[in-house]
Amino acid sequence: MKRSILLSMALVPALVSAMSLTEAVQKSVQTHPQIEMKKEDRNAQKELLTRAKAGYLPSVDLSYSVGPEVTKTINNERESENLTRQDASAVLVQNIFSGFDTTYAVKQQNALILSASDTVKESANELALATATYYIEVLRTHELLQIAKDNVAVHKKYLSQIDEKVKAGVGRSSDYKQTLARYENALSIQYLAEQNYDNAISSFERILPGNISVADLQKPSVGNIPANDLASLVEIAMKNNPKIQVSQADIEVATAALKRSNAPFYPKADIKVEGYWNKNVHGVATDAPTPSNYEEDSGYNALLVLNYNIFNGFADKANKEANQHRLLNKNSTLADARRYIQAYTEIAWQTFESTKQQLVHLDNTIKSSGETVSDYEKEHELGRRSIIDLLNIELEYNSAKNRKATAEYDRLISYYQILAYTGKILEEMNITVE
Repeated sequence: MKRSILLSMALVPALVSAMSLTEAVQKSVQTHPQIEMKKEDRNAQKELLTRAKAGYLPSVDLSYSVGPEVTKTINNERESENLTRQDASAVLVQNIFSGFDTTYAVKQQNALILSASDTVKESANELALATATYYIEVLRTHELLQIAKDNVAVHKKYLSQIDEKVKAGVGRSSDYKQTLARYENALSIQYLAEQNYDNAISSFERILPGNISVADLQKPSVGNIPANDLASLVEIAMKNNPKIQVSQADIEVATAALKRSNAPFYPKADIKVEGYWNKNVHGVATDAPTPSNYEEDSGYNALLVLNYNIFNGFADKANKEANQHRLLNKNSTLADARRYIQAYTEIAWQTFESTKQQLVHLDNTIKSSGETVSDYEKEHELGRRSIIDLLNIELEYNSAKNRKATAEYDRLISYYQILAYTGKILEEMNITVE
């Protein structure tokens, strides 16, 4: 009873530290700097919308200046006059037409916000797939390492048996040398498997820092996919993939920028209201012995101001043409994104279906090979099979286990690739990105 309690207590930390794939993805999406970078860019674009809308509002400037001024004017009979001059003004300018510059500036900024928001989703989508891939790679490489270790143990056992026979004079030296060579090869494969496992751990910790081991992870299983045929999956991907949505938003940005670049070809109209007050100007002091009408200057006005630039060194024309090229570039980017997503959705689907069929036959192969190993061991005891025969069937059995592990984890990765390319991976895991 006491032993059972101690065992349960020992298992509690392991169970607490175990981390499902969904938990790993959620944690990486919430904490990875890449997502924070994209979020801050989105927040910056939201703030810039206020700047774009400022064109709809008036600007108000208050000005006051004071300082010495030396003048020679007709008001002081061309005598040098040293005065303390003061100027004050208040100016309100309300734009009433600017060639639709503000209208398209707001549309452009709204599109930039949409693009930045979609970029957050795109980064989260890609990070979720990367986390799933590295998570599964840790499990795959660990399983392949265990298979490699088992293979080394089998070779070591047979090497010991044939060594005893050679020393007893009933075994062939050539069989021992061949078995030794196979044992050394099995060891090299084990070391490579250990390296691959360590690399998988390091890659996973790049996504989710911390001391991770395979004991912390839970093997995921294949769940539902958005559709059961390739054509439907591609159609869903074309609508929902964040990479495509980002490209579509970027086209809206470029379209608004192109329309905005027409603004300089229109006249600009402003309403300008100004009030001003000046003192000690025109070279006449307010305390002069002879009164003057020029010692103070004040007033106000309300004007309609029209400006029309008719030549700007071809800068406006060049800017418009540059924006046309940017729009063409974004259209090409969208076309490329669609090709990319379609191709990789097809690859993921083909892998998903192919590995499903492979696993059926590999299960049969492993079952038959395992039974054959057992039969060969019995026949070896009867002297009908050599140790080399046993090694041959063990090699076939080991190869089948390797192929099964590879196919099984390939299928898991392709499943999450399908979810990512169709933009459903976060939704399937009930993960929201704010």
